[in-house]
Amino acid sequence: METNEHVIDKRLIKRYHQMTALMLQKNTSVINRLSCNRADLVGLCRFVNNERVPMDYLKTQEISRVKDLSKNKHVLVIQDTTDFNYNDHINFLSMEDEDLGPAGNDEVIGFFLHTGLVVDTANGLGLGFSYINVWNRQWDKAGKQNRKYKQQPIESKESYRWIDCGLKSKSILSSVKAITIVADREGDIYDEFVSVPDQRTNILIRSCQNRCLAEGDTLYERVENTNVDSIFKLKVRTTKNRKGRDTVLEIKYTKVKISKPLAHKSETAHVEMYAVEAKEKSNKVPKGEKPIHWVLLTTHQVKSTTDALQIINWYSMRWQIELLFYTLKTAALDIESSELETGKALKKLTVLALGVSLKINQLRQTRTDTTGIPAKIIFTKEQIALIKLLIPKYEGNTQKQMNPYKENTLAWAGWLIARLGGWKGYERESPPGNKTFKWGLDRYDAMFEGYMLTKNLCA
Repeated sequence: METNEHVIDKRLIKRYHQMTALMLQKNTSVINRLSCNRADLVGLCRFVNNERVPMDYLKTQEISRVKDLSKNKHVLVIQDTTDFNYNDHINFLSMEDEDLGPAGNDEVIGFFLHTGLVVDTANGLGLGFSYINVWNRQWDKAGKQNRKYKQQPIESKESYRWIDCGLKSKSILSSVKAITIVADREGDIYDEFVSVPDQRTNILIRSCQNRCLAEGDTLYERVENTNVDSIFKLKVRTTKNRKGRDTVLEIKYTKVKISKPLAHKSETAHVEMYAVEAKEKSNKVPKGEKPIHWVLLTTHQVKSTTDALQIINWYSMRWQIELLFYTLKTAALDIESSELETGKALKKLTVLALGVSLKINQLRQTRTDTTGIPAKIIFTKEQIALIKLLIPKYEGNTQKQMNPYKENTLAWAGWLIARLGGWKGYERESPPGNKTFKWGLDRYDAMFEGYMLTKNLCA
């Protein structure tokens, strides 16, 4: 006979799957919107507040999925940090809550998330997470100068998360063929250059510092004095900081020996890396904008134009983690609108919502996939059954309006969700984005609830 503890654990696991399914169906992480009635509301709140549901359990559930999906692949681990602002809910929260603290500009209440998003280099698909770290600062924490921050060991610094992500990802992804750890300028840390790379692990980091080189010059001087190797045409997407345009990048690459910083205690005097520069030609830059300019450091060998362009392409995949955070906050799940009363519950909800955000992005990414990624990665058997019933109703009379994808694949399911979201079904149109898929999932959720209600009444 099972013990009572095992029975409770099974119920909590069931509630975990229920919550993630509801978030995906309803495109929100706000518990009031997830709940159909008072009993649901109480049950979901109890779950995130339950001490028997530790944060480590939720993180393990999210991380465990990536192992099989990444087996024998070359993957990128794209890492980045975001913060969560709950100032609008200050009436629900306590400034003395040990799981909340200063975030953003250190004046708002919230916490931070650092994650490693695993991406398949073969198709650019986000597969899952190899690292999830949620933490908060303390209101009474002394400033860096008072704490003698520079003299502290790297392991005690907040910036250690960049190294920790690389080291733990190597362990989690033990069955992959190769790993490339990707980071923006905050990851430009000498300790990471020394401790993370190995025979199957490389790093790719955007330079932040004009580091000294073993030969006596500096990194930026070396790059400046390197001849342009090639010209690369690029289509820039419109963002809040950039205008969409066709532009041209000048590409350079050179081998460098990064010297150990003077105060560094490492026995490694220098690290051999390659520097790849991608710089936008000034005549292509709109007035008021800064040119695109990346100086990338990598332990991958770069001995040709093809190698350099590959490095640039891998680094450009960083946009996926920014899109992930955008989906988590603004584009779909609206995590910062959650009105839970403790930091611990908000953190747990964030980890749950992180996995759901990835699923929404996977749906968008695989809309035109032809490799046969299965729909069951996201949808249940009952949901797939409804998709089969709905697709004929949304196909047109011409071949161009038919769903062109293999049945039961994620692209096949994504075609319907996009149609429900307002996409007309013509490939010549702009591809559906996150908002279109959100609207489509909203409509699909309403249909699925009716479908299940009818099915249960007829059972």
